[in-house]
Amino acid sequence: MKERAVANKAPGHDTKARTGTYMPIDEMAERSVISGLLTSPESYLDVSLILSVEDFGLVAMANIYRAIQICDNTGRPFDQVTVGDELKRQRQLTSVGGHDGLGALVAGATLVDNILAHADVVLEKARLRRLISAGRAITSDGLAPEAVGAAVLERAEKVIFDLGKAKSESSLVPMSQAVPLLMKEIAQIRDSSALLGMPTSIPRLDEMTAGLQGGQLVILAARPGVGKSALALQMAVHMARVTAKTVIFNSYEMSKPELTIRMLSSAIDFDGHRLRSGDIPDEVQRPMAVAAEKMAELPLFIDDNPPLTITSFRSAMRRMAARCELGAIFVDYLQLMQGDGRTRDVNRTQEVGDISRGLKLLATELHIPIIALSQLSRAVESRINKRPMLSDLRESGSLEQDANVVLFIYREGLYSPMAPAEEGELIIAKQRSGPVGTIGLHVSGSSSRITQAELAPQGRGYANSGNSREPF
Repeated sequence: MKERAVANKAPGHDTKARTGTYMPIDEMAERSVISGLLTSPESYLDVSLILSVEDFGLVAMANIYRAIQICDNTGRPFDQVTVGDELKRQRQLTSVGGHDGLGALVAGATLVDNILAHADVVLEKARLRRLISAGRAITSDGLAPEAVGAAVLERAEKVIFDLGKAKSESSLVPMSQAVPLLMKEIAQIRDSSALLGMPTSIPRLDEMTAGLQGGQLVILAARPGVGKSALALQMAVHMARVTAKTVIFNSYEMSKPELTIRMLSSAIDFDGHRLRSGDIPDEVQRPMAVAAEKMAELPLFIDDNPPLTITSFRSAMRRMAARCELGAIFVDYLQLMQGDGRTRDVNRTQEVGDISRGLKLLATELHIPIIALSQLSRAVESRINKRPMLSDLRESGSLEQDANVVLFIYREGLYSPMAPAEEGELIIAKQRSGPVGTIGLHVSGSSSRITQAELAPQGRGYANSGNSREPF
């Protein structure tokens, strides 16, 4: 049979490569799976969860498996006769050795109990072939005259990452499994007050969003100095502490010392400026030491020099996802990122659109929420009512389009001396799968701690509700 391997090679699955090296194909395993299916059709359901047509390296076995699929999809039983008839319809009967070839497979059938183990062998060889093909494609990309190093690297990492994520099980789930899983999840949430997604440290926001969920691009926007970085840092610390999943905070604006002082200041609710200057009263020293020790144990990574281009950024985040279980990624802030280098001839609005789409695709790929901070346009300052609107998102309408959730921070006290400076609003301006609305905030200017507050019906007059979760 080994002599027939070259003649039976499938398109894209050459047994012998052009270089003279053989591609990994286990002919015995492939023939065993097909013969088992022809003699024991009831095993097809389990095998179909493991193998696709493309997993077979021999064209004859791939054609027979495709014919079996067609028979099953059209409600026909499949055996030597019906599969032979389907192959004849597809003009592929000759490629499998005719009816004699099918008869030989049936006659050589092995124990059907081993069919799943043999299917795993077929799948393993298919993965090796795909890895070899990916390596050749990467080499070809790199040798192309128009190749751009960062773009080639990004594509290569995505291919390898996707191969690493590949599972042998189908993503199809029958309702008999999906419904009980959903009811169990709902019961757990009801009994434990758990969230579907990542907690934010603002209880009302968690209630309205059910937590920030995998695959979501969340835009947190405000004018400079309103508190978006403070809230994002607080969220990152809270997520890492509560879920024990790795959270990455990428800052294009602040250094590591600035970030850590802000986090520590918020954790102990103490003036950040006094922390930086070393003006720390005795009664604060112990709480500070305890908070610092707990912060050091968090699965939180901060980067004050993250990759500038969206291509390099996605590559870096994929590498982190391969090393640990990611819970969320923060970007502070989006407008300081750059396109992939091939868009220098386009305007900044298009470039920001490419960045937002890249972040959305990355959130979907890694199945985590990505919280991207954004500046608002100066148009806010020229209006009498300075509460932000979706149209105020700076430089790109794509931000509104790509985002699953858009959050705004607004503080009237920054514009009117009649309003207390610590009053604030967190506005859910867009949410694809939930309500929109406004949440009252209390902002401590000295420590940058942000807590939930009661919002009066008129939109003014806040009182600290006392039900915000503490950082530690």
